[in-house]
Amino acid sequence: MKKTSVFFLVLMVFLLTFPIVASADFGPKPSIEIIVKNPPQTEYYLDLLVDYSRDDSHENIHDKEIYSENMYNILENYNVDGWRPALVTGTKVPIFGKLTGVPDGKDMIHEFSYVGVPDKFKVIIVTSDGETIVSKNVVDRKAFNSTVYFDCETGDLVEKSMVKAYLLQFISTCGITLIIEGLILVLFGFNLKKNWKPFLYINLLTQVLLTLIVFGAMYTSGSFAAILTYIPFEIVILIIETTMFSRYLTQHSKSRRVAFSITANVLSFLLGMIVLRYFPDIL
Repeated sequence: MKKTSVFFLVLMVFLLTFPIVASADFGPKPSIEIIVKNPPQTEYYLDLLVDYSRDDSHENIHDKEIYSENMYNILENYNVDGWRPALVTGTKVPIFGKLTGVPDGKDMIHEFSYVGVPDKFKVIIVTSDGETIVSKNVVDRKAFNSTVYFDCETGDLVEKSMVKAYLLQFISTCGITLIIEGLILVLFGFNLKKNWKPFLYINLLTQVLLTLIVFGAMYTSGSFAAILTYIPFEIVILIIETTMFSRYLTQHSKSRRVAFSITANVLSFLLGMIVLRYFPDIL
């Protein structure tokens, strides 16, 4: 138990020294993946179109020199019925992405992320021969991490099913949580064979609640509300799991069960955020 106490103390000192949980830039970030069907056979740039004023917009592209001046200028000067390119002309808050995509078989993949990704958008493509292709419809994004299909031939822009998107998100985040917290359970001296049922059931319960809460915030109020909801609700998850683990784990003292729960939740949250921030393709 002495080693456990030292480990827990070191963890708390680390968190106090590097208070990244409280950082406004910490936590999951919304994203949009555009899968282009029937892409142009020539070089092209793709951007998201937004319909709000560009006043006081944040500059998103700092390396204009790597792009074709002619194609870039076409995007920069595009403004039809108030719709303008997000990356090229700026957004209210930053957005990460590139005008070029990555081949995936016959399709092309374009990824946009960070807090500036719009909840409502269209898609524009400008080709090297001067052609401009704009989606016929607007997408009102419902998923926090959204996958959208754009068919260049028909002009249709369609978001992947929300149910499928959130099911995949639940499976990936729950899987990471179970692996991390399972290792910590063993490190704290608990027998996994004796405790797998409460460990699994409690984590499934809290992960379902977390997914539903984030989903509800995203569906009703957009990505910014989902971000604001996520971190405070993690505290609720911590309280629920600590209460239930202290009661239903079958070995060791109540204080060790509480220490395990707090450590497991903090570490799984931090490592999960590192994955989301630096290795988003894993999810």
